[in-house]
Order: sequence, then structure tokens, then C-alpha cells
Amino acid sequence: MDRRQFNTYALSALVASVAAGNAGAAFGSSGALSPSSKTLNRLTFGATEQSIAEFEAMGKKQWLAEQLSLPALDADMVKRLANARLHIEYEAGYEGFENDGEDRSWPGRNEVIPYQYLDVDGAALLRLTDFDTTFIDWEERVRPSREVQSSVFIRSVHAKAQLREVMTQFWHDHVNVNSQSNEVTAAYFVQYDAVMRANSLGNFRKMLGEVTRSPAMLFYLNNEASQASPANENFARELLELHTLGAPNYVNGQYASWAEVPGADEGMAQGYLDEDVYEVARAFTGWTFGDGRYLAEGRNAPVTGAFYYEDSWHDPYQKRILGAEFPPNSGPMADGEKVLDLLAAHPGTAHYVCEKICRRLLMDNPPKELVSAAAQTFLAHRDAPDQIGKVIETIVMSETFEAVPARKLKRPFEFLISLYRTAGIQLVSPSYDLVYVLGNTGWSQHEFRPPTGHSDLSEDWANTSALKGTVDLALFAIAENFTGVNTDYRALMGEAGKNWGSALIFWFERFKGVDDPKGASVALLDALDISPDMPLPEDDDELDWLVNAAIGLSALTPKFMFR
Repeated sequence: MDRRQFNTYALSALVASVAAGNAGAAFGSSGALSPSSKTLNRLTFGATEQSIAEFEAMGKKQWLAEQLSLPALDADMVKRLANARLHIEYEAGYEGFENDGEDRSWPGRNEVIPYQYLDVDGAALLRLTDFDTTFIDWEERVRPSREVQSSVFIRSVHAKAQLREVMTQFWHDHVNVNSQSNEVTAAYFVQYDAVMRANSLGNFRKMLGEVTRSPAMLFYLNNEASQASPANENFARELLELHTLGAPNYVNGQYASWAEVPGADEGMAQGYLDEDVYEVARAFTGWTFGDGRYLAEGRNAPVTGAFYYEDSWHDPYQKRILGAEFPPNSGPMADGEKVLDLLAAHPGTAHYVCEKICRRLLMDNPPKELVSAAAQTFLAHRDAPDQIGKVIETIVMSETFEAVPARKLKRPFEFLISLYRTAGIQLVSPSYDLVYVLGNTGWSQHEFRPPTGHSDLSEDWANTSALKGTVDLALFAIAENFTGVNTDYRALMGEAGKNWGSALIFWFERFKGVDDPKGASVALLDALDISPDMPLPEDDDELDWLVNAAIGLSALTPKFMFR
């Protein structure tokens, strides 16, 4: 039978067998995960046989300490990224409509080339945003973001610093930027990703400052054009509602004025109003970008491709934010920096951010006691370079972390990466097709349009559309055109690859999602009318189809899909 037939029959047989009770025990989730597997599934992108052995040899405390100290890049990852290739393809084109004597055309392109933008300065990226003198296809302009989208799969699967990768994804959702929103955000998304990686376990205030000044965020939320009278409110509102205090601390409907908000008379109002949004927007006027833009008569911004502060655009007058007084004429960037200081030290920010971290690492509705303990750590170490790491340590070393069962559904990206890690698949040159296929689940890797970022609630990923897309991921994600490598499954299975029965048992055991691997294998093959002793196909393509389906069925089990 061909691949489509096998996958169809295999899934149908599985569903039928479970419905009939013939394989319910085999494919059930009655057996609990080991403590080490459960911990690794939460703090990494999936437990593997090697990571379990290392974890159990070191113990949780020592393992966590090592993860918190590992750099974002090591020699192995540098080599992997250097060897990766990305396909770029577009037709010949032409830009512009007036004959001004310049050649505005470019040739078509269809080739596979190395990453070239992951480690370049802002000045080198600026040409990609220039439509006046640089005539290139749109895919060339957004290529830096494409490289981030491709490389994140390699990093997430193969990085030794797994906890940093998990938290990098967390912060990308927390201070979300849609990398495809415009040409500047796309070109400078490599720098934005670098900010997430460098600060994912570090200091929240430091990260907040770098996010605010990053070109990707400046253009995504329009603050690069914000000037006095009137200031653009987009960034200010998201800074308060999503990045720091959070929507739970928006109290506009509860109080008529700032003076009524508890704590306002002490310069630390418990919540924020719309007038705080307006004032924050004023504080960040003049925070713009060095792209040579017009500033005033006879003056232009420097051409640096970096953050630039323009004092003549700033609203210098007095302000009041969360009850704190901001005196007039405080100096360059002083108002904005004071806002970030105020928000980063606010108890509401500590609680909101720590609740989200608890939700990401543990459960949808984390206990109040755990959130409070994490928030206390957040505030106590607010000036520490490893503040976020201290918060994670508080969460992971708590009794609650051990006691909570594995009931959180893996989101599609996490499911895909854990499938690769468990199966032992090497990602060499992952294609953009992976981003597309993930999109069928509702997951938009670095292309999520609303500034909210992806939901981290299991119920939002348990709908029919998301689960159908996840089934497709499980069945097709190991294809060579997705991974960039042709895996030798015969060598990987060894003696287990001699017949259908032993091959299925090999994959069921590897994924540890099936309680009775032998019983599941027998039930499935019996439903397909295939003898367990039947030799595996000699044709490599047919073997790939079999392994593809076996991995998919192994991954689509409750114990593997939940963590």
C-alpha cells in the first residue's frame, strides 16, 4: 500500500481498536511518567533517553543550576547553524513606475544558501529596508526573519541549553512581535531574537529596556514615529497591558481618576487607567530610529540602523504615571527610563509576569501560593543579573512543581520539537514549510499577528482544527523536505528493524506514550491484517512511510501529548 493508504488505515485501526476496547489499555495513559521525565518535559522541549540519564545522574538541583548557567551558543550550535541552509526562491521583478534612469529590476533566484544575517550589525541590515536605492525582491528584504524562523527549529531540538530555549519562546510570546508586519521589523527581527536569547534567564528590567529600544518593536507598535502632540499610544498600551502590569491591573472602570486608585498617593498606584496610558505614551516620544529620516528643517537622523533619540520630538512637560510625579525637562530619555524602572519594580508586574511563567512551566491555573512566592523572588532580586533564573528556581524547587501531574497539553510547536527530540531526528536545514504546516494548527512561529502572543491555555489548543493539524504534524513532520536530512532508519532501529512487530514496539517504547508496547503493536497490526513477523519493506521509501506512521502513532498518545 502507498503512504496515504497506510496512514489512513493505521489511524482508522487505532481509533477502531480503542473504541472497541481491544487496545484501550495499550494506548491508554494509566501509567504515570517518571519524575525525571515529567520535569524534563516541562523545562525542556522534550525528555530524551540521554537527557533523562544526565538528569538522574546530576539530580534536579544541580541540573537546574547547570541549565541556568549555560550560554545561548556553544561550539556544537555554532557548527550546526554554520552548516544550515535555507531555500530562497522568487521570480525576476521590477520596482517603481517612473523611468528615472535607474535599473529597478532584479533577476529571479532559486537556490539554497547558508544563513547570513544571524550575527550582523544594524547598519548592514538597513539596506534591506531601503526602497529608494535598493531594488530587491520582498523575500530578500525579509530574509533575516526567515533565518530566525528556520534556525529556531535547530536550536530548540539540539541546544544543550534547553531551558534557555524554552524561556526564549516564552518571552517571544510575552513581548510578541510579528516578524512579517513590515520590512523593518522583518529585517531587524534577528536582533530582536538575540535580545530574547540573551535575557531569557536574566534581568527583566534590562530586557524591557532592550525590547523598548529595539527597531523591531519600535516599528511593530509604531513608537518610532511618536512625537509630542499627539503621542502614538500603541506601544504605551501594550507595555502596560501585556508586557508589565497586565490586563488584570487595568482599573479604568473602577475609578474615576488617578487619585482614587489605591497606592496612587504614594507614587505606586495598584493599577493603571487610560490616563496612565496617555502619559506613558508622552514619556516615550522621541524614541525613534537612525535611518536618515527627516527630523526638522535641515536636520535628519543619523544613518546607523540603530535606536536613536530625538529630543525635539519629545514632550518635555510634567507627567503623572501611576501616581508618580515626573518633573518637566528631566533630560534625554529620562522620562521613558523612569517609566521602565517604575513598571519593572511594580508588585503588579511581578505577579502578572510570574503567573505567566508558572503557567508556562507547570499548569494552566497555578496555585496562588506558588505565584506569590515567585513574585516575592522577582521583587527581591529585581536588580540581580539572574533575576528570572531565581524566579524559575523558586518555581521548580517548590513542592507544587513535583506534585502536579502531567495534564498540560503541549502546544503545537512544543509537540513538534519534542517529537523530533524523542525520535532522534537530526535537523540540518529545516525549511520554511515547517512554519506553514504549523500554521495549520493555529500556531504562527514568529508571525503571530496580535501583540498578545500565542495562548498558553490548553483549552485553546484542544479544538478540532488544532488537533487535526497536530495529527498532520505527527504523520508528516519527519519528511526529508522538512528536516533537510535523509535519516537512516534501518541504522537507527538496528535489530528492532527486522520485522513489523519489533519495529512498532521500538517506536512505542522510545516515545514512552504507550503503556503496553507489545500489546499495542499486536492490536494495531491485527487490525491491519499484517503479521508481526512480516519483514520490513526493502525499499527505503516504503520503509520511510512505515516509520513515519509509527512515529506519528507513537506521538499521538495522551502521555506524550501532555506534560
